[in-house]
Amino acid sequence: MSQKQFLMRETIQYAAVAIVLAGLSMPLWAAPAAKEATDADVAGALAAPEKTNGADAALDPVARFGNDFKLVGIAVTPDGHLFASAPASADARSSASVVTVDPETGATSPFPNAAWNHYDAQAAGRQQWISVQALWVDRANRLWALDKSLPDAPDNQPPKLVALDPATGRITHRYTFGNVLEPGDSLNDVRVDDKHNVAYISNAKNGGGILVVDLASGRSRMVLRRDRSSVADPDQHLKFGDRIARTQDGHELSLDTDGLALSPDRDWLYYRPLSDRHYYRIPTAALIDRSLTPAQRAAKVEPLGDHALSGGLAMSDAGVLYAGDLEHHSVVALTPTRDDKGRPQLESQVLVHDPERLAWADGFAIANGYLYIADSHLNETHFANGYPRRGDFTIFRVPLLNGPGGAPDPD
Repeated sequence: MSQKQFLMRETIQYAAVAIVLAGLSMPLWAAPAAKEATDADVAGALAAPEKTNGADAALDPVARFGNDFKLVGIAVTPDGHLFASAPASADARSSASVVTVDPETGATSPFPNAAWNHYDAQAAGRQQWISVQALWVDRANRLWALDKSLPDAPDNQPPKLVALDPATGRITHRYTFGNVLEPGDSLNDVRVDDKHNVAYISNAKNGGGILVVDLASGRSRMVLRRDRSSVADPDQHLKFGDRIARTQDGHELSLDTDGLALSPDRDWLYYRPLSDRHYYRIPTAALIDRSLTPAQRAAKVEPLGDHALSGGLAMSDAGVLYAGDLEHHSVVALTPTRDDKGRPQLESQVLVHDPERLAWADGFAIANGYLYIADSHLNETHFANGYPRRGDFTIFRVPLLNGPGGAPDPD
Protein backbone atom coordinates (compact mmCIF):
# COMPACT_ATOMS: atom_id res chain seq x y z
CA MET A 1 0.00 0.00 0.00
CA SER A 2 1.39 3.39 -0.96
CA GLN A 3 1.73 6.21 1.56
CA LYS A 4 -1.05 8.14 -0.18
CA GLN A 5 -3.43 5.18 0.02
CA PHE A 6 -2.54 4.70 3.67
CA LEU A 7 -3.26 8.31 4.48
CA MET A 8 -6.57 8.17 2.65
CA ARG A 9 -7.58 5.06 4.54
CA GLU A 10 -6.68 6.63 7.85
CA THR A 11 -8.65 9.76 7.03
CA ILE A 12 -11.77 7.76 6.23
CA GLN A 13 -11.39 5.43 9.19
CA TYR A 14 -10.94 8.09 11.80
CA ALA A 15 -13.15 10.80 10.30
CA ALA A 16 -11.77 13.50 12.58
CA VAL A 17 -8.94 14.66 10.36
CA ALA A 18 -10.30 16.45 7.31
CA ILE A 19 -7.14 16.34 5.22
CA VAL A 20 -3.79 14.80 6.04
CA LEU A 21 -1.20 17.03 4.47
CA ALA A 22 0.93 15.21 1.94
CA GLY A 23 4.49 14.73 3.08
CA LEU A 24 3.81 15.83 6.68
CA SER A 25 6.51 14.11 8.73
CA MET A 26 4.32 13.76 11.82
CA PRO A 27 2.09 10.96 13.11
CA LEU A 28 -1.52 10.55 12.13
CA TRP A 29 -4.07 11.69 14.66
CA ALA A 30 -7.72 11.17 15.43
CA ALA A 31 -9.47 8.45 17.30
CA PRO A 32 -11.51 5.77 15.57
CA ALA A 33 -15.10 6.91 15.90
CA ALA A 34 -17.74 4.69 17.43
CA LYS A 35 -19.79 5.31 14.30
CA GLU A 36 -19.12 6.85 10.93
CA ALA A 37 -18.83 10.61 11.37
CA THR A 38 -21.06 12.87 9.31
CA ASP A 39 -21.02 16.60 8.64
CA ALA A 40 -23.84 16.91 11.17
CA ASP A 41 -21.73 15.15 13.79
CA VAL A 42 -18.86 17.56 13.22
CA ALA A 43 -21.16 20.57 13.35
CA GLY A 44 -22.69 19.28 16.56
CA ALA A 45 -19.30 18.84 18.15
CA LEU A 46 -18.49 22.49 17.49
CA ALA A 47 -21.82 23.92 18.60
CA ALA A 48 -22.35 25.50 22.00
CA PRO A 49 -23.28 22.86 24.59
CA GLU A 50 -26.85 22.32 25.61
CA LYS A 51 -27.67 22.27 29.30
CA THR A 52 -28.02 18.69 30.46
CA ASN A 53 -27.82 16.96 33.84
CA GLY A 54 -26.06 19.27 36.26
CA ALA A 55 -25.52 22.16 33.86
CA ASP A 56 -27.51 24.48 36.12
CA ALA A 57 -25.10 23.82 38.99
CA ALA A 58 -23.80 27.09 40.37
CA LEU A 59 -20.12 27.96 40.42
CA ASP A 60 -19.11 28.74 43.99
CA PRO A 61 -16.09 31.11 44.10
CA VAL A 62 -13.56 29.97 46.69
CA ALA A 63 -10.67 32.40 46.10
CA ARG A 64 -9.87 35.31 43.80
CA PHE A 65 -6.51 36.70 42.69
CA GLY A 66 -5.47 39.96 41.09
CA ASN A 67 -2.79 40.61 38.51
CA ASP A 68 -0.03 39.83 41.01
CA PHE A 69 -0.87 36.09 40.96
CA LYS A 70 -1.60 34.54 37.56
CA LEU A 71 -3.34 31.37 38.65
CA VAL A 72 -2.94 28.05 36.79
CA GLY A 73 -2.49 25.07 39.14
CA ILE A 74 -4.55 24.02 42.16
CA ALA A 75 -4.60 21.20 44.70
CA VAL A 76 -6.84 20.42 47.67
CA THR A 77 -6.15 18.05 50.56
CA PRO A 78 -8.86 15.84 52.10
CA ASP A 79 -8.96 18.12 55.15
CA GLY A 80 -9.57 21.18 52.99
CA HIS A 81 -6.13 22.77 52.65
CA LEU A 82 -6.10 24.66 49.35
CA PHE A 83 -2.97 25.37 47.28
CA ALA A 84 -2.45 27.35 44.08
CA SER A 85 0.44 27.91 41.68
CA ALA A 86 1.34 30.64 39.19
CA PRO A 87 3.98 29.69 36.61
CA ALA A 88 6.47 32.31 35.51
CA SER A 89 7.58 33.32 32.04
CA ALA A 90 10.87 34.73 30.81
CA ASP A 91 9.64 38.30 31.29
CA ALA A 92 6.94 38.06 33.97
CA ARG A 93 6.70 36.58 37.45
CA SER A 94 3.87 36.59 39.98
CA SER A 95 4.28 37.69 43.58
CA ALA A 96 4.70 34.02 44.55
CA SER A 97 4.96 30.69 42.74
CA VAL A 98 3.04 28.49 45.21
CA VAL A 99 0.66 29.68 47.92
CA THR A 100 -1.71 28.29 50.49
CA VAL A 101 -5.17 29.81 50.39
CA ASP A 102 -7.40 30.33 53.40
CA PRO A 103 -10.80 29.12 52.11
CA GLU A 104 -12.61 31.35 54.61
CA THR A 105 -10.87 34.65 53.95
CA GLY A 106 -9.04 34.08 50.65
CA ALA A 107 -5.77 35.20 52.27
CA THR A 108 -2.64 33.63 50.78
CA SER A 109 0.76 32.67 52.19
CA PRO A 110 3.84 31.62 50.20
CA PHE A 111 4.45 27.87 50.40
CA PRO A 112 6.49 26.24 51.79
CA ASN A 113 7.96 29.60 52.81
CA ALA A 114 8.94 32.99 51.44
CA ALA A 115 12.50 31.89 50.63
CA TRP A 116 11.34 29.21 48.19
CA ASN A 117 9.18 31.84 46.46
CA HIS A 118 11.93 34.44 46.12
CA TYR A 119 13.49 33.72 42.73
CA ASP A 120 17.24 34.22 42.36
CA ALA A 121 18.30 33.96 38.72
CA GLN A 122 21.87 33.11 39.71
CA ALA A 123 21.19 30.54 42.42
CA ALA A 124 20.68 26.81 41.96
CA GLY A 125 17.11 25.66 41.61
CA ARG A 126 17.26 23.00 44.31
CA GLN A 127 15.63 25.15 47.00
CA GLN A 128 13.60 27.68 45.04
CA TRP A 129 10.64 27.66 42.68
CA ILE A 130 11.45 28.57 39.08
CA SER A 131 8.08 28.12 37.32
CA VAL A 132 5.52 25.86 39.00
CA GLN A 133 3.03 24.71 36.40
CA ALA A 134 0.97 22.09 38.25
CA LEU A 135 0.06 20.80 41.70
CA TRP A 136 -1.41 17.49 42.82
CA VAL A 137 -2.34 15.86 46.15
CA ASP A 138 -2.01 12.08 46.09
CA ARG A 139 -3.88 9.52 48.18
CA ALA A 140 -1.08 9.53 50.76
CA ASN A 141 -1.83 13.24 51.32
CA ARG A 142 1.44 14.41 49.78
CA LEU A 143 1.48 17.65 47.81
CA TRP A 144 3.36 17.35 44.52
CA ALA A 145 4.61 20.45 42.69
CA LEU A 146 5.77 20.26 39.08
CA ASP A 147 8.34 22.98 38.44
CA LYS A 148 8.84 23.09 34.68
CA SER A 149 11.64 25.71 34.96
CA LEU A 150 12.15 28.19 32.10
CA PRO A 151 13.54 27.66 28.59
CA ASP A 152 16.43 30.06 29.18
CA ALA A 153 17.15 28.99 32.78
CA PRO A 154 20.76 28.06 33.61
CA ASP A 155 21.76 24.40 33.85
CA ASN A 156 21.57 24.49 37.64
CA GLN A 157 17.82 25.27 37.46
CA PRO A 158 16.44 22.17 35.71
CA PRO A 159 12.79 21.08 35.78
CA LYS A 160 11.92 19.20 38.95
CA LEU A 161 9.16 17.35 40.75
CA VAL A 162 8.92 18.06 44.47
CA ALA A 163 6.85 16.30 47.15
CA LEU A 164 5.95 18.24 50.29
CA ASP A 165 4.08 17.65 53.51
CA PRO A 166 1.06 19.94 53.03
CA ALA A 167 0.74 20.55 56.77
CA THR A 168 4.34 21.55 57.49
CA GLY A 169 5.90 22.37 54.13
CA ARG A 170 8.70 19.85 54.71
CA ILE A 171 10.29 18.64 51.47
CA THR A 172 10.06 14.84 51.40
CA HIS A 173 11.19 14.03 47.84
CA ARG A 174 12.84 15.88 44.99
CA TYR A 175 13.35 14.56 41.44
CA THR A 176 15.10 15.93 38.36
CA PHE A 177 15.20 14.25 34.96
CA GLY A 178 18.77 14.44 33.67
CA ASN A 179 19.16 14.20 29.92
CA VAL A 180 15.76 12.54 29.38
CA LEU A 181 14.27 15.89 28.37
CA GLU A 182 15.03 17.41 24.98
CA PRO A 183 15.40 21.10 24.13
CA GLY A 184 11.93 22.47 23.53
CA ASP A 185 10.12 20.14 25.94
CA SER A 186 7.56 21.78 28.23
CA LEU A 187 6.31 19.79 31.21
CA ASN A 188 2.69 20.54 31.94
CA ASP A 189 0.78 18.31 34.37
CA VAL A 190 1.43 15.51 36.85
CA ARG A 191 -0.39 12.55 38.37
CA VAL A 192 1.06 10.24 41.00
CA ASP A 193 0.25 6.54 40.88
CA ASP A 194 0.50 5.28 44.45
CA LYS A 195 -0.29 1.72 43.37
CA HIS A 196 2.86 1.47 41.24
CA ASN A 197 4.93 4.21 42.94
CA VAL A 198 5.26 6.11 39.68
CA ALA A 199 4.61 9.68 38.55
CA TYR A 200 3.31 10.53 35.09
CA ILE A 201 4.10 13.98 33.66
CA SER A 202 2.74 15.34 30.38
CA ASN A 203 4.96 17.08 27.84
CA ALA A 204 3.00 19.76 25.98
CA LYS A 205 5.48 20.59 23.23
CA ASN A 206 8.14 19.10 20.98
CA GLY A 207 6.14 16.05 19.96
CA GLY A 208 4.46 15.56 23.31
CA GLY A 209 4.77 12.38 25.32
CA ILE A 210 4.51 11.20 28.90
CA LEU A 211 7.45 11.33 31.28
CA VAL A 212 7.37 8.26 33.54
CA VAL A 213 9.22 8.71 36.84
CA ASP A 214 10.02 5.73 39.07
CA LEU A 215 9.65 7.29 42.51
CA ALA A 216 11.71 4.58 44.22
CA SER A 217 14.81 4.80 42.02
CA GLY A 218 14.38 8.31 40.64
CA ARG A 219 14.90 7.04 37.09
CA SER A 220 12.74 8.59 34.38
CA ARG A 221 12.06 8.11 30.69
CA MET A 222 9.85 9.71 28.05
CA VAL A 223 7.34 7.43 26.34
CA LEU A 224 4.86 8.01 23.49
CA ARG A 225 6.91 10.93 22.20
CA ARG A 226 5.57 11.90 18.77
CA ASP A 227 2.95 9.18 18.97
CA ARG A 228 -0.26 10.10 17.16
CA SER A 229 -2.03 10.25 20.54
CA SER A 230 0.53 12.71 21.93
CA VAL A 231 0.72 15.28 19.15
CA ALA A 232 -1.98 17.88 18.54
CA ASP A 233 -3.98 17.22 15.38
CA PRO A 234 -3.10 20.02 12.94
CA ASP A 235 -6.53 19.78 11.31
CA GLN A 236 -8.38 20.67 14.50
CA HIS A 237 -8.17 24.11 16.05
CA LEU A 238 -8.90 25.84 19.32
CA LYS A 239 -11.30 28.67 18.55
CA PHE A 240 -12.86 31.51 20.49
CA GLY A 241 -16.00 32.31 18.57
CA ASP A 242 -14.85 32.33 14.95
CA ARG A 243 -11.22 33.17 15.79
CA ILE A 244 -8.48 30.56 15.89
CA ALA A 245 -6.44 30.98 19.09
CA ARG A 246 -3.11 32.62 18.33
CA THR A 247 -0.08 33.30 20.49
CA GLN A 248 1.29 36.81 20.91
CA ASP A 249 3.64 36.30 17.95
CA GLY A 250 0.68 35.48 15.70
CA HIS A 251 1.19 31.73 15.42
CA GLU A 252 -1.73 29.38 15.87
CA LEU A 253 -1.76 27.82 19.33
CA SER A 254 -0.70 24.17 19.18
CA LEU A 255 -0.05 22.25 22.39
CA ASP A 256 0.62 18.54 22.57
CA THR A 257 0.10 16.17 25.52
CA ASP A 258 -1.55 18.23 28.24
CA GLY A 259 -4.26 16.97 30.59
CA LEU A 260 -3.81 13.75 32.61
CA ALA A 261 -6.12 11.71 34.82
CA LEU A 262 -5.70 8.39 36.63
CA SER A 263 -8.50 5.87 36.99
CA PRO A 264 -9.44 5.08 40.62
CA ASP A 265 -7.86 1.61 40.37
CA ARG A 266 -4.72 3.17 38.85
CA ASP A 267 -4.93 0.78 35.90
CA TRP A 268 -5.51 3.49 33.26
CA LEU A 269 -4.04 6.87 32.45
CA TYR A 270 -6.32 9.20 30.48
CA TYR A 271 -4.63 11.95 28.46
CA ARG A 272 -5.02 14.28 25.51
CA PRO A 273 -3.37 17.09 23.56
CA LEU A 274 -4.76 20.52 24.40
CA SER A 275 -5.47 21.94 20.95
CA ASP A 276 -7.58 19.15 19.45
CA ARG A 277 -10.63 17.19 20.58
CA HIS A 278 -9.20 13.67 20.76
CA TYR A 279 -9.20 11.72 24.04
CA TYR A 280 -7.09 8.64 24.80
CA ARG A 281 -6.24 6.21 27.54
CA ILE A 282 -3.47 3.66 28.02
CA PRO A 283 -2.95 0.93 30.63
CA THR A 284 -0.50 2.12 33.25
CA ALA A 285 1.13 -1.32 32.93
CA ALA A 286 2.12 -0.37 29.37
CA LEU A 287 3.71 2.86 30.59
CA ILE A 288 5.66 1.09 33.30
CA ASP A 289 6.83 -1.95 31.29
CA ARG A 290 10.35 -1.18 30.08
CA SER A 291 10.44 -4.27 27.86
CA LEU A 292 7.88 -2.88 25.40
CA THR A 293 9.08 -1.34 22.16
CA PRO A 294 7.62 2.06 21.22
CA ALA A 295 5.40 0.35 18.65
CA GLN A 296 4.18 -2.23 21.16
CA ARG A 297 3.38 0.50 23.69
CA ALA A 298 1.60 2.62 21.09
CA ALA A 299 -0.56 -0.38 20.20
CA LYS A 300 -1.90 -0.35 23.77
CA VAL A 301 -3.37 3.15 23.38
CA GLU A 302 -7.16 3.22 23.23
CA PRO A 303 -8.87 6.14 21.44
CA LEU A 304 -12.01 7.42 23.16
CA GLY A 305 -13.47 9.67 20.50
CA ASP A 306 -13.76 13.44 20.19
CA HIS A 307 -15.12 15.57 23.00
CA ALA A 308 -14.71 19.01 24.57
CA LEU A 309 -11.45 20.76 23.87
CA SER A 310 -9.90 20.86 27.35
CA GLY A 311 -6.63 21.53 29.10
CA GLY A 312 -6.81 19.91 32.52
CA LEU A 313 -8.47 16.62 33.41
CA ALA A 314 -9.49 15.01 36.71
CA MET A 315 -11.19 11.71 37.51
CA SER A 316 -13.37 11.10 40.55
CA ASP A 317 -13.31 7.98 42.72
CA ALA A 318 -16.42 6.87 40.83
CA GLY A 319 -14.51 6.93 37.55
CA VAL A 320 -16.13 10.05 36.06
CA LEU A 321 -13.70 12.11 33.98
CA TYR A 322 -14.04 15.90 34.30
CA ALA A 323 -12.76 18.28 31.64
CA GLY A 324 -13.07 21.93 30.76
CA ASP A 325 -14.78 22.94 27.53
CA LEU A 326 -12.56 25.89 26.70
CA GLU A 327 -14.58 27.00 23.70
CA HIS A 328 -17.94 27.09 25.48
CA HIS A 329 -17.23 28.35 29.03
CA SER A 330 -18.21 24.97 30.45
CA VAL A 331 -17.06 21.93 32.39
CA VAL A 332 -18.16 18.51 31.19
CA ALA A 333 -18.46 15.14 32.90
CA LEU A 334 -17.40 12.17 30.76
CA THR A 335 -18.41 8.64 31.78
CA PRO A 336 -16.35 5.73 30.38
CA THR A 337 -18.60 3.22 28.62
CA ARG A 338 -18.43 0.90 25.61
CA ASP A 339 -20.22 1.10 22.30
CA ASP A 340 -22.30 -1.69 20.79
CA LYS A 341 -19.12 -3.28 19.41
CA GLY A 342 -17.40 -3.27 22.79
CA ARG A 343 -15.04 -0.41 22.01
CA PRO A 344 -14.27 2.06 24.82
CA GLN A 345 -15.85 5.47 24.57
CA LEU A 346 -16.89 8.42 26.73
CA GLU A 347 -20.43 9.66 27.23
CA SER A 348 -20.49 13.40 27.84
CA GLN A 349 -22.82 15.71 29.72
CA VAL A 350 -22.41 19.33 30.77
CA LEU A 351 -21.72 19.78 34.47
CA VAL A 352 -21.72 23.58 34.50
CA HIS A 353 -22.07 26.25 31.82
CA ASP A 354 -21.39 29.87 32.80
CA PRO A 355 -20.30 32.18 29.99
CA GLU A 356 -20.49 35.21 32.28
CA ARG A 357 -17.99 33.98 34.86
CA LEU A 358 -16.04 31.01 33.48
CA ALA A 359 -13.32 32.02 31.00
CA TRP A 360 -10.73 29.20 30.89
CA ALA A 361 -11.28 26.15 33.11
CA ASP A 362 -7.65 25.16 33.52
CA GLY A 363 -6.42 23.16 36.53
CA PHE A 364 -8.72 20.78 38.42
CA ALA A 365 -8.75 19.15 41.85
CA ILE A 366 -11.28 16.86 43.51
CA ALA A 367 -11.91 16.78 47.26
CA ASN A 368 -14.80 16.28 49.67
CA GLY A 369 -17.49 15.92 47.03
CA TYR A 370 -16.45 18.96 44.99
CA LEU A 371 -14.66 19.64 41.75
CA TYR A 372 -12.33 22.63 42.18
CA ILE A 373 -11.66 24.65 39.03
CA ALA A 374 -8.83 27.11 38.39
CA ASP A 375 -9.99 29.79 35.95
CA SER A 376 -6.73 31.15 34.55
CA HIS A 377 -8.25 33.48 31.90
CA LEU A 378 -5.53 32.34 29.48
CA ASN A 379 -7.76 33.14 26.51
CA GLU A 380 -7.81 36.78 27.65
CA THR A 381 -4.25 37.20 28.90
CA HIS A 382 -1.99 35.01 26.75
CA PHE A 383 -3.40 35.08 23.24
CA ALA A 384 -3.46 37.73 20.52
CA ASN A 385 -7.17 37.47 19.76
CA GLY A 386 -8.18 40.86 21.13
CA TYR A 387 -10.43 39.65 23.93
CA PRO A 388 -10.48 41.94 26.98
CA ARG A 389 -9.75 40.61 30.44
CA ARG A 390 -12.99 39.93 32.34
CA GLY A 391 -12.86 39.29 36.05
CA ASP A 392 -10.26 37.96 38.46
CA PHE A 393 -8.24 34.78 38.32
CA THR A 394 -10.60 32.62 40.35
CA ILE A 395 -10.84 29.23 42.02
CA PHE A 396 -14.39 27.92 41.80
CA ARG A 397 -15.94 24.76 43.12
CA VAL A 398 -19.02 22.83 42.02
CA PRO A 399 -20.54 19.62 43.41
CA LEU A 400 -19.47 16.44 41.69
CA LEU A 401 -21.95 14.70 39.47
CA ASN A 402 -24.51 12.95 41.70
CA GLY A 403 -22.86 13.77 45.01
CA PRO A 404 -19.66 13.09 46.96
CA GLY A 405 -18.55 9.99 45.06
CA GLY A 406 -19.10 11.64 41.72
CA ALA A 407 -21.14 8.68 40.55
CA PRO A 408 -22.66 8.74 37.08
CA ASP A 409 -26.42 8.78 36.76
CA PRO A 410 -27.90 5.29 37.33
CA ASP A 411 -29.31 5.10 33.81
